This record gives sequence, C-alpha cells and structure tokens, in this order.
Amino acid sequence: MIGVFQGSVSKSLEKKEKKGRTDREGSSFNQCRAMLERLKYLLLAQQTRFDSYLAVLDKQYEAIANGGSEDILFYVELEEKIGREVFSIQKAVLPLEKLYRATYPAKAQRSDITTLKTILEARKEEVRVRLQRNRDGLAKQMTLLRSQIQTLQTSPLRRTSVYASAGIPSCLDIRL
Repeated sequence: MIGVFQGSVSKSLEKKEKKGRTDREGSSFNQCRAMLERLKYLLLAQQTRFDSYLAVLDKQYEAIANGGSEDILFYVELEEKIGREVFSIQKAVLPLEKLYRATYPAKAQRSDITTLKTILEARKEEVRVRLQRNRDGLAKQMTLLRSQIQTLQTSPLRRTSVYASAGIPSCLDIRL
C-alpha cells in the first residue's frame, strides 16, 4: 500500500513539475512578449515625436523666412519641449532594448523592431538636416538685421539736428 501511495505521489509531483515548467516557459514567453510590446510602444512613441518635431521645424523655417520674431520664439520653445520628450523616451528605450537583447538574444533581431529602428534613424537624420537648414536661415536673418541696425546707426538723418537749418548764430541777446 505504501508503494501505491508513493507511486501516486511521485506521479502527482511529476505533473506539478511539468506544469511548473510550462508555467515558467509561459511566464517567460509572457515576459518576452510584454517587453517586446513595451519596446515597440516606446519606439512608435518616439517616431510620433519625431514626426511632430519635423512639423515644428518646418513651421519654424516659415517663420524665419517671414521674419516674425515672436513666431520664431514660439517655435523655438515648442522645439525644445518636443526635443526633451524625444530624449526622455530615448532614455527609456535604450535600457529596455539592452535588457531585451541580453535576455532574449535569439529574438533580438526581430524584423519589426529592426524596421522601426531604421525608420527612427532616418527621422533623426531628417531632423538634423532641417535643424541645419533653420540655423542657416537664422544666421542669414541675423546678418540682415545687423546690417539694418548698422544702416540706422550711420544714417545721415539721425545725425542732423532740427536746428541745423537755422544757420550759425551771430549774436547773443541777453535780457534781464
């Protein structure tokens, strides 16, 4: 009877052990899937931020071309805000990506993640190009403004007095 009892206990222990292994494997799969979904979400959020950043850079370029200083200031502030968001998302992406690669090296080269990263790199390069374009436009605008200020400072109209046409005084009248 003890042998039968031991046999049934060992069978139930084997079942629990198998179930534990499948639970761990399922848990591992769920963790991998959750990590992958979070990584995709962050990469897509970063892509959205880059798209809005590019739109702001285009509007800023238009404002630079039109010479609206208040508009330029508005877009510069908006650009800084979006830039901070992009960098904060990047701070979350890098450790998660390293963890994913370290934990699941065989799955780390998934095509959807690689595609998203390629798109993000293209967006980053486009942002760099547009930032340089805006810097060049601002430099031209600043040169134009400086030349206008210089022209105003050396203008002959500025140096003439309202009494210049009265001529040179020849006598002085003092009355008490």
